[in-house]
Amino acid sequence: MRAGKLLLCATGGYQCYALPGFVLALLRHVADDVQVVLSRAAAELVSPYAVEVASRHSVYVEMTDTGSDVFVPHIELARSADLILVYPATVNIIGKVAHGIADELIAALVLAAAVPVLFVPVTNETMWQQPAVRRNVAQLQADSFTVLAPLPSVEVATREGLEMVPDTFPHPTLLTQLRAALRQRGQRS
Repeated sequence: MRAGKLLLCATGGYQCYALPGFVLALLRHVADDVQVVLSRAAAELVSPYAVEVASRHSVYVEMTDTGSDVFVPHIELARSADLILVYPATVNIIGKVAHGIADELIAALVLAAAVPVLFVPVTNETMWQQPAVRRNVAQLQADSFTVLAPLPSVEVATREGLEMVPDTFPHPTLLTQLRAALRQRGQRS
């Protein structure tokens, strides 16, 4: 089963760097159409233009953003979606929605939604285990939101978990060329 329209709400986790590719994967595997909303922090981590190109839609960041017949984005975008995916979901957005704080676009549209909302948290283990975060997650679940367990990822602050980076280099021919260039450099030294 596919969603007709998926609304992807990205907050400020480092995983935002890969959003254009993620949008294309969602289009291939999950939804016929993907609309993207970025938090201010997310918009600093990924080019909104790159996300627009991948999604073929304007990207919304602020409550006052308009376009493509959207004049009140937190209401209209929420109404147009079959499913809302909050990824990456920071503990900040989890806390805001759990407490009904709608002071920015993503929190407001999630609170205005009448469709299923899935949160995919991104945080380190210490933050995830904090009592306040656990209470917020429990509140979201009590309010009928789906909150998945955080995806395993590299801890960018300490680089712990580098072993989770796939063994296969994403661009095998580039890897070969890089190794050849390093060998050449070594021969010159």
